[in-house]
Amino acid sequence: MTDFLVGEALIGEEPEVAHIDLIIGSKNGPAGQAFANALAQPRLGHTPILAVIRPNLPTKPSTLIVPKVTIRDLEDAEKVFGPAQSAVAKAVADAVEEGIIPKERAEDYVVIVSVFIHPKGKDYQRIYRYNYAATKLALQRALTNFPDIDKVLEEKDKAIHGMVGFRINNLKKPPYLEVALDIPDWRRVEAIIKALPRSDAIVLEAGTPLIKRYGVEVIQKIHQLRPESVVIADMKTLDVGNIEARMAGDATADVVGFSALAPIKTIERFIDECKKIGTLSLMDTINVPNPIEVLKKLKVKPDIVEIHRAIDVEDEAYAWGNIKEIREVCGKVLIAVAGGIRLESVEAALKAGADILVVGRAITAAKDVTGAARAFLQKMGVEEVDQFRVMTDF
Repeated sequence: MTDFLVGEALIGEEPEVAHIDLIIGSKNGPAGQAFANALAQPRLGHTPILAVIRPNLPTKPSTLIVPKVTIRDLEDAEKVFGPAQSAVAKAVADAVEEGIIPKERAEDYVVIVSVFIHPKGKDYQRIYRYNYAATKLALQRALTNFPDIDKVLEEKDKAIHGMVGFRINNLKKPPYLEVALDIPDWRRVEAIIKALPRSDAIVLEAGTPLIKRYGVEVIQKIHQLRPESVVIADMKTLDVGNIEARMAGDATADVVGFSALAPIKTIERFIDECKKIGTLSLMDTINVPNPIEVLKKLKVKPDIVEIHRAIDVEDEAYAWGNIKEIREVCGKVLIAVAGGIRLESVEAALKAGADILVVGRAITAAKDVTGAARAFLQKMGVEEVDQFRVMTDF
């Protein structure tokens, strides 16, 4: 064993749901030191207690329970000192009996368990059973080093925390349909958003005219209507890249766009700021003769490169630029294409390698916004399936 191991598990339903965080390690290491310090220095409302199966029968390895939620009165205390304490103690003892914790190490190890007890929890049966199951699962995970880093990287974009309140789409399953909301009239934009079908494949762009009229806070208004949708802020930044990226990120933008005409230092600061705040950066290549030359100069690359084309360009294969070369320069990058995209050009754009199709008036000016958007999704071959899942175990 390393100095100590960490385990976590969430089991059950509110309000009795159990969320366990724990560490297990040697008495002679940092876990033992933390154990002694916590027991010797109790804090008001979060008093640590030894886990006992019943009074005068503490479990082994010696286990300390630390309440996460402040104990305000005797009713809160009874939940911790009763069903939660007993459940944790029994789970630790059973983990020894079942071989999860080696029996020969029962006197060498200590366990520190952070226990969540919801103030509204009333059912002692559920509090006991959920905390028992969560503690034993957290111990098993700790002692098997679950999850390893490969599992984390595999799962991080597949599921979402149940208490976030909305889903996070990281644009990992292209193609996507980006609806450009360039109309500087919130009432019309609101009507369009409400008419769009609920699909993980639709992302919403707060266009430059919309942002210029209402400010970056319009992004929040879009998210209030569609909290699960990716919202792109088309800032077309040319200067003070880090400031404008931060402004859009603070307004809840998932993707923030800058102009490839900006100075290299401005672009790099913009991309760096996006990485800091957890948003994706988008390079808009409109009016840039050779975007690849700009990309080659950058020490850090954008997450998305948007290629514009003139509406009247007929050579579809050439119209979207050298997408293959852009990928060679940037590595892992999404390619968005914009400029007069209609249903008849969808197939050519996807064949050229586009991940995101940017469509404006063909949807926003349509008499039937819902039907127009569905027609594009169908042409793109997007299935109406939920790309996300919530997992209780692995």
